[in-house]
Amino acid sequence: MDDTEQRILDAALRVFASEGFTGATTRRIAEEANVAEVTLFRKFKSKKNLLKEVLINNRTVFSSMEDLFQLFQNEKDVNLETELRILGKNIAKAMRDKKKDSKRRMFMFMLFEEGRRRPEVSEALSSFLQMNIKPLSEYFDLQIKNGKMRTTNSRSAAITFVSYFVYTSLLREVFGDSFFGEHDEEIERFIDIFTKGILKAEEK
Repeated sequence: MDDTEQRILDAALRVFASEGFTGATTRRIAEEANVAEVTLFRKFKSKKNLLKEVLINNRTVFSSMEDLFQLFQNEKDVNLETELRILGKNIAKAMRDKKKDSKRRMFMFMLFEEGRRRPEVSEALSSFLQMNIKPLSEYFDLQIKNGKMRTTNSRSAAITFVSYFVYTSLLREVFGDSFFGEHDEEIERFIDIFTKGILKAEEK
């Protein structure tokens, strides 16, 4: 990616965050990036494609997940619960780091809000989430094959795992940390429920 493309992506993030997808124009984004509008179209073809590239360019949480999966697959003797605890804490940390950037936070809120009304936004968000659920689903498939997990739908397990961190991050944004308590303690409780379930042994 060249400097011009990165400037356009950074500008698009800021404009989408402040104006929303509907209100943002390619002319405004080009002005923010200090490039000609024709340059924006030459690089990204359309506003819809630009939105997809902004999502890919801001996938910090999931990039760190992929690095962890590689590490886990090389450590055959590590306990699955320990691996998920490490993964969960890294996801939570990445999301907390992202919260410090108000533009990225506003951008994500825009996606969920406008995704309900704009098919192109919903499509871009869905594609992004699918792309990032896949490595976790494959990781769970590996653990099922290795006998560390019971046979279950790995994609549903991956969605459940990631959804917890996305949802709690949004709730913390609204209610603050006092709603949940200390991050690491809350993650410990979630990992315990996720890996062991809620039924007593005699009820299973």
